[in-house]
Amino acid sequence: MDVLKEIKGVFVPPIKKYYVGKIVHGAPYMYPKHFERFIISIRKNKLQYKRNNSFNLFGYNITYGSPIIIDWHGIGWKDKFDSPRFEWSPSFYVFFFNWQFIIKWRSPGEPNELYYEMVLWWLYYSDKDIKIAEETWPWSNGKTKKSTWDNKYIIKSLRN
Repeated sequence: MDVLKEIKGVFVPPIKKYYVGKIVHGAPYMYPKHFERFIISIRKNKLQYKRNNSFNLFGYNITYGSPIIIDWHGIGWKDKFDSPRFEWSPSFYVFFFNWQFIIKWRSPGEPNELYYEMVLWWLYYSDKDIKIAEETWPWSNGKTKKSTWDNKYIIKSLRN
């Protein structure tokens, strides 16, 4: 399911952030499968560790793959204690040898986690009903005991 399409008309849309430059970001935490920025790499390997598209030869790990990869990752999350936990933003990646281009859809405010956890709560725990989502939102501020639900992320016409 594409979260970006689902939230249209309910949540304030996320902001696109762009990056073009040398590779600094994984997809989301590591390089995409079968990507090798130099087509082939050779490393001395004492442990004889075998990765995707690699083999060991005379104490060296030889890895090969494509230097050009286009990849898309939807929102990363997990269910923990019957509530969503945000892990990474939806993103589009282009890896080209030692360079990359990225579009990340970030929260329209801070923190990024709150926005996407609200979206996930609405999508999967509240039957896409914004009123139920706000009423059943399980998190509160530890000091004030006030709900952390933030209506600034909801389209104005749907707010209380």
